[in-house]
Amino acid sequence: MLKLSIVTINFNNLSGLQKTVESMGSLLPEGVEWIAVDGNSNDGSVEYISEAPFSLRIIEKDKGIYDAMNKGLNAAQGEYVWFMNSGDRFHSGDSVSNMLDYLVRFPEVDCFYGDTEFVDEKYEPMGLISKLKPQKFPKVLNKNSFRTGMSICHQSFVARKSICEEYNLNYRFAADVDWVIRILDKNPVTMSVDFVVADFAVGGSSYQHTKKAMKERYQILGEHYGFFANLLAHIWIVIRRIIFNLKGRE
Repeated sequence: MLKLSIVTINFNNLSGLQKTVESMGSLLPEGVEWIAVDGNSNDGSVEYISEAPFSLRIIEKDKGIYDAMNKGLNAAQGEYVWFMNSGDRFHSGDSVSNMLDYLVRFPEVDCFYGDTEFVDEKYEPMGLISKLKPQKFPKVLNKNSFRTGMSICHQSFVARKSICEEYNLNYRFAADVDWVIRILDKNPVTMSVDFVVADFAVGGSSYQHTKKAMKERYQILGEHYGFFANLLAHIWIVIRRIIFNLKGRE
């Protein structure tokens, strides 16, 4: 049985897709498959995918980002699944082999997570999420870890496929937040890895639609944690951000 399925979705983002593929660094380790899901791009992505080292290629129209991710999830044959979308990168050429090592050494763990490097449009490092966000990076990841905001990146989260449900297509910008929380709601065994997992390219769909994404995230957190708890949590989020910014100026 395959140990790990990596899913990369793409639509008319050839340059970003190339960055993702180049970041792999080497051939796929044994026990790993890499699935490309493309929404029938017309910018040369399809031709590039045909030559890139993917194990499976799904080229067809879809209903958007999360529909494409569902296609990849349903096609995945690995015990674990890892989403690394076009434009995002494996932090180093050893990221996949390092993650695979964790999966093999700790078979009792359901979800693995790690730190993420934010990069700008030129892929210049901006800093680690553990340093740039006011909330502390979770030592233990569980459902309550997201009451006051997303503390890890979707690209640095690897989950056992058997506990992964499909992404909710009712959400257009933050279904990944809902997806991770629904997984953690099952009380899986989680573990933090000791390496930076991924580079997150600032400027994706949720970033480009910041206000809509924030509104959707607020709705998602309210559905999971309750209206009043969510309201109080967001009051604290605002206060915490102000304190964090003031400390950064000292």
